[in-house]
Amino acid sequence: MKSTVLPDLYYSGVYQPDRRIDFNGFLWARSGGGVLIDPMSLDESQLAFAQGTGSIDWILLTGFDHLRAAPELAQRFGAQIAAPAGERGRFGEAADKVSHWFEGRDGLPGDLGQVIDVHLLHGGKSEVEAAFVLEPLRAVVFGDLVRSHESGRLRLLPEPKLSDGARALREVAQLPGPFDAVLLGDGDSLFRGAQAALEELTAAAR
Repeated sequence: MKSTVLPDLYYSGVYQPDRRIDFNGFLWARSGGGVLIDPMSLDESQLAFAQGTGSIDWILLTGFDHLRAAPELAQRFGAQIAAPAGERGRFGEAADKVSHWFEGRDGLPGDLGQVIDVHLLHGGKSEVEAAFVLEPLRAVVFGDLVRSHESGRLRLLPEPKLSDGARALREVAQLPGPFDAVLLGDGDSLFRGAQAALEELTAAAR
């Protein structure tokens, strides 16, 4: 897994040749118990690295489409999976893989609600998508709704996949910053200038 400038924050990506971007998953190896967010499949060296950072207690999902490798990683690490309650219906038979459903930070398991804020975003390709604000890191994690089609610039999902792009922009604009980093499930994350990039993205909604 790759290191970042954020303390104890790592990521792994898998290149998608049809989209020419990476799909990413994140590991926050916090002392209170590690958290994987929207994880991709990990090879043996990545698994060994992740295990070497300490216990991994929870896997947080922004939504159903990022279930990805969560079930097998949960089994490997002895972790539990948490996902937005508003997405439960889309999980279908996979819902039994999720041990905790949340609607906001108060619903996060364990002590995660003390360090992670949850904002439910609408207007994307699903009824609701969670964005996670990792408060000690001054970073926000997006699943599908916000992405980077070109490295260094933020974009929304392509228009055909948006159910309400104007609403999506408004809700992203309302996220409580400022942020140093924007961590993306799809495309290259930003570790510098993140707040300015978000403001450029949401300028039409202000």
